[in-house]
Amino acid sequence: MKKNINICYIDDRLDRDVVRYLDHLCIFLNKQVSGQESTNSVQEFYDIQKLDNEVTKFFKNKGIYSDYEFKYNGYRFEKEDDYKSLLNNELISNANIIVIDSRLFENENSYLSKFTGEQFKIILRQVLPFIKTIVISQNGGKEDSLTVEKWKGEISSKEHYHKQLLPKLISYILSTIEEHKILHQLTEENEVDEFLIGTIHNTIAGIVDTALFEKRDLDELIKLFKEVKDSYGK
Repeated sequence: MKKNINICYIDDRLDRDVVRYLDHLCIFLNKQVSGQESTNSVQEFYDIQKLDNEVTKFFKNKGIYSDYEFKYNGYRFEKEDDYKSLLNNELISNANIIVIDSRLFENENSYLSKFTGEQFKIILRQVLPFIKTIVISQNGGKEDSLTVEKWKGEISSKEHYHKQLLPKLISYILSTIEEHKILHQLTEENEVDEFLIGTIHNTIAGIVDTALFEKRDLDELIKLFKEVKDSYGK
């Protein structure tokens, strides 16, 4: 039975170009393995015959990802959402890779005003460390940032995301596959404490430790982020 690699895109307004790109990537990878014919739009997603680079090598080496099915889901961030509701959402906690907009939390009526997707990425790493997060922004990625710039129209959206987003996605796909293999080895070899193995299994499966939400730890961490940001802004 195939394992799933779930890619989830979170935005208050789901950008249709990002949605199409992620959806077509998942369909393309699934069709590569199955050998089934794709629609023209998906066939044209990536020309593995003309382009020769590390991405092409990954697509051609189907054995790497043949045991996996790729699934895309989008989640629209609503005004009542906050970082805790996201962490408790099964669609998000079950994701392997999250693409999130940088400005979700910019609500002047909330104490989380100006809380960014980049900061949510750090919170998520603390709670569910096996989920990989890519932040995208209309303002563009800076030299000292891993944030991906949203398409602005200079070239086609597909070309833009091939260059800016796809290498990161493939890197995280490979990392997820590697983690599954290593966890399987640890389980089979039976040389590591069962409780520890179980904890790792649960974390990879997106099971959140509810104790984190019974404390004020995350709220304090948010306040610290804001204090640091304010001090740098002076």
